[in-house]
Amino acid sequence: MRGSSAFSLLPDRFAVSVTPTPTPILHAVCDIFVSLQGEGTWTGRPTAFVRFWGCPLHCPWCDEPRHRDPGSRRLLTTGAIIAALRAFGEGSARVLLTGGEPLAREGLGSLVSELNCAGFDVAMETSGVGGAVPPGVAWVTLSPKWPPPPEAVHRRADEIKFVVPADPSEAVLGEIARWSREHPNVWVQPQARGDEPDPASTRRAVALVMESRGRLRLSLQTHKWIGLP
Repeated sequence: MRGSSAFSLLPDRFAVSVTPTPTPILHAVCDIFVSLQGEGTWTGRPTAFVRFWGCPLHCPWCDEPRHRDPGSRRLLTTGAIIAALRAFGEGSARVLLTGGEPLAREGLGSLVSELNCAGFDVAMETSGVGGAVPPGVAWVTLSPKWPPPPEAVHRRADEIKFVVPADPSEAVLGEIARWSREHPNVWVQPQARGDEPDPASTRRAVALVMESRGRLRLSLQTHKWIGLP
């Protein structure tokens, strides 16, 4: 018996099968906070924001640079995210997954499912790059960049919000015109200059709305006017 394991004497039918504990998914997040939605259809509604870290796009005018700052990157489990949201109380009943780019995050479908099970109404703002919108997302805001994302993402979106520069290309103008005809809820929003809308971009966005015969609406970042994140 010396040098033998007691378990080596047991028949195979008594062997114990141990299922390894799955490694929890860690989500790269740069912020979780409650504020008022300041843009688009749901302007003025209390919303909890889960801002993911990282984006495959490199828009030079992006108004959320923290998602590229390594110092702002935190790795959180789904349970930690849910605990943070619950700590906000009733103001967190509606959760907006934003970024960065949510669709580029591994484990997004699992996170949405767990948020639904925890009683949260889940919305998402996305550029449409990185994958398909998972089941369980109740509202999708598509903010397409160039080149445009797949048509299926446009069709899935509940609202489309184009960020408009002062001098949009003919290709971008063509996309805005197309979707203003084919989608019932399309917005244009001026590019920002810091916390303020760029004046030239604002004039361009207003002109597009006025020329659209009611097919376009103007979105402004109203939360910034009253000092909210």
